[in-house]
Amino acid sequence: MKTVRQTWLLLTLLHLIPAILFWKMGFPAGFLTLAAVHLTLLGFTLCPRSTPLRPTRRYFSATGRTICLTIDDGPCADTPAFLALLAAHRAKAIFFLIGERAAARPDLVRAILAAGHQIGNHTHTHPEKCFWAYGPAAQRREIETCQEILGQFSARPPIWFRAPAGFGSPFTHPLLRESHLHCLGWTARAFDTRPTPIPVLLARLRPAFRPGAILLVHQGHPVSPALLRALLSELSSEGWTCELPPPAAPY
Repeated sequence: MKTVRQTWLLLTLLHLIPAILFWKMGFPAGFLTLAAVHLTLLGFTLCPRSTPLRPTRRYFSATGRTICLTIDDGPCADTPAFLALLAAHRAKAIFFLIGERAAARPDLVRAILAAGHQIGNHTHTHPEKCFWAYGPAAQRREIETCQEILGQFSARPPIWFRAPAGFGSPFTHPLLRESHLHCLGWTARAFDTRPTPIPVLLARLRPAFRPGAILLVHQGHPVSPALLRALLSELSSEGWTCELPPPAAPY
């Protein structure tokens, strides 16, 4: 899908099929077809992995022991600690920032960029429970407002986007195209937003230690700095380096 209008057209056509079956074959056939259409769309919407309606990068082509580290939900009070840990391990990361937090702490955004890291668009208010259910106007507002704020910090605006919790909708990809953004997913995530023993969190990430993998951790939670410290130590001890991915191809 290239535009929001084309997405609306596709959704309309998908709903015409059960409507025709209602007319031709009666209620059972029409209802079952409508339910199948809605369940399929819901499955695509709530799947954070790549789907036909929302292409998502989950890994990169890489040679050698290099991975991509991504950090969500900043900037936060623990951002300086994160930057110090990354510097100590000579690691680079993509920080997916929430627009309203970036506007409130511009000093931290500048510190991230000054350290050689990238920043990505993580929506303006991070509506993790409902972004996927927003219509195109509300999604566009979340994406574009964040993009405008983050674009003030660098001559090059962000090129990567990550939806809250990774949940988008059929409208998300056309809206990202409008803002020249690419959806970046992950190979593995730690599920680290709740207090959990560090060994358990690391065990969720360790199977993805392979060239070109994308790892997802969060900041702003009690366990966040300790998890990053342990993760970077383990990666370093095994000879892995955290590097920024190659630029995305333009639309």
